[in-house]
Amino acid sequence: MKKRRKHRSAGFTMIELLVASFVLIAGILGGVVMILVGVSRNNANRVDTTSTNAAQTVLEQIASTSADTNPTLTLTDCQSNSLSITTAPGGAPLTSTGDIDFTAAVTSGYQMNYSMCGSNGLITVYDIRWNIAAVQGSTLGKLVTVSARQPFVATQHGFAGLAPVTLRTVVGL
Repeated sequence: MKKRRKHRSAGFTMIELLVASFVLIAGILGGVVMILVGVSRNNANRVDTTSTNAAQTVLEQIASTSADTNPTLTLTDCQSNSLSITTAPGGAPLTSTGDIDFTAAVTSGYQMNYSMCGSNGLITVYDIRWNIAAVQGSTLGKLVTVSARQPFVATQHGFAGLAPVTLRTVVGL
């Protein structure tokens, strides 16, 4: 008479299957989170770059004038809106760090809602504010601070609360 051996089943146990499933799910979720973060950062970088371009446009307009004059300039955005730029000393209030204070009330003549049109028909409006200060001890120099932010991003705290872009230059001297 032959002896029969008991064979163990060579498959996975339930615990091994659960651990493998957990590892697989954690890996997939981690990948999905990384994709979402990447898409969000890509959009944040686009908004940040466009804010810089909008601020640069206003800064260049102001810097193109002579420091000893204070003309009111006109800028036209992509929607054919004529926007005024006051170049006299004064402007939007500054924070203690010298940046434009977007929590303060708008100063008339030193703020505009500038529209930028995308290639896909998307129109994005940027809140641009500026401050012009006479350089101490000189009537021939101005410190120009221009800042731009995308209001939706600022009010919704989207894209990790993207800070406004601030540019500075000295005109004259």
